Amino acid sequence: MAYYELKYPDDVSAWVATLGRHPGQKFDPKTGAEDFSEHRKVAHYLASWRPGEDWRPAPVCLHFRARGRKLVKKDRIFNDVVGPFISQNAVERMRNLLERQGHVLPLDVVNSDERFFLWWVPCIEDSVDYTRSEKFPDGTVKKIALDVQKVAGITAFRPHYTGMYNPSSQGMVLVDEEFKSAWNDAKLTGIDFSPV
Repeated sequence: MAYYELKYPDDVSAWVATLGRHPGQKFDPKTGAEDFSEHRKVAHYLASWRPGEDWRPAPVCLHFRARGRKLVKKDRIFNDVVGPFISQNAVERMRNLLERQGHVLPLDVVNSDERFFLWWVPCIEDSVDYTRSEKFPDGTVKKIALDVQKVAGITAFRPHYTGMYNPSSQGMVLVDEEFKSAWNDAKLTGIDFSPV
């Protein structure tokens, strides 16, 4: 059973998002480095939603010209702790697979004419076989090994193991071969499927 992590292709970097109706992006006045405090507010806002609750999209701005990034329009443009931002084109072609385990939630992107959606992907508890996983000296997992019984038949999920540091902030999304083939057959862009 093969699973793949959603990575960015070499020609694309993650976009930066902020909450609110104004697309201003903050930079450190001394170093010029990006200040990701606003970006983290987006992550917190998206992670606060739970299935079964009403979804009320807050205004979000996407930064198309973030410093040091090559920002190219793709069908998957941004990955957050609960899943990626994807294009309307991707939703139209992949909705059945996207909604098999996850939720497709419309976003209120105020500085783009394009429609984008959050693909909210569930976290599967103890889906990582901690004993078989490769670990760093401090015990955190370096390369995951999956518990095949926990993930059998699941199209997409966020991995988890007992003792995981701040699991709600982990943004790794894994998909199966069916999802990978469907995305590629539809000629959608923005994902490099990296085998786990």
